[in-house]
Amino acid sequence: MIQKLRTVTLTNGSIKDLAADCEQLNIRGSVTLHQEIRVKKISTHGHSSFHSRVEAQILNSTGSCSIKDFCEINEVKSAGSLNIRNGRITKLNSSGKLAIEQNLQVEQFHAVGFVKANEIEAKHFQLKMSGGNEIKKLIADVIHVEKDSLSISFLKKKLNCKCIKGEQIHLSYTDAEIVDGDIVAVGDNCHIQTLYYTKNYSIAKNAKVQQIIQREKE
Repeated sequence: MIQKLRTVTLTNGSIKDLAADCEQLNIRGSVTLHQEIRVKKISTHGHSSFHSRVEAQILNSTGSCSIKDFCEINEVKSAGSLNIRNGRITKLNSSGKLAIEQNLQVEQFHAVGFVKANEIEAKHFQLKMSGGNEIKKLIADVIHVEKDSLSISFLKKKLNCKCIKGEQIHLSYTDAEIVDGDIVAVGDNCHIQTLYYTKNYSIAKNAKVQQIIQREKE
């Protein structure tokens, strides 16, 4: 027999005293929460805003969700708009818009759509772009950046980065000041100022790289 989680459903308003024994939080409407949240599952449809720390095993979000403090979540699925200030997430799947104000540490990052972030640290990072994307600093073991073939073609699908660092890096439609990796594949429509590599690199015919520097393997 599956144990049913103790569930609280909120539909609107500003909440400061969520029940202490709540295990699942459902939001259906426009809700602002001011206290720290520690639950097993959060399901939000509509507009939700969390102003204090959030800890959860699962966050499912459709609509608009904003986490204005630190969050620690095992699995995040977002279809819509998700804004995170700081956080640690094991597995993140985003389709729509994702914004990271400061730093996100994540093991598995998979996004289709739009990403705007200050800094992302990941083990595996995959981005399929539907339009313009901006990440100031991206660090991951394995990085794949490409455009989403299903989205409207006239949108300017590009990733703008100051610094991209990883072990295996596969880029297309990316403008970056610095790309630093062991194995780097610079694909279609990339503009890279400085490429650092330790093992090998490749550059597509319609990509531009200003300077290439081989590093000694540390």
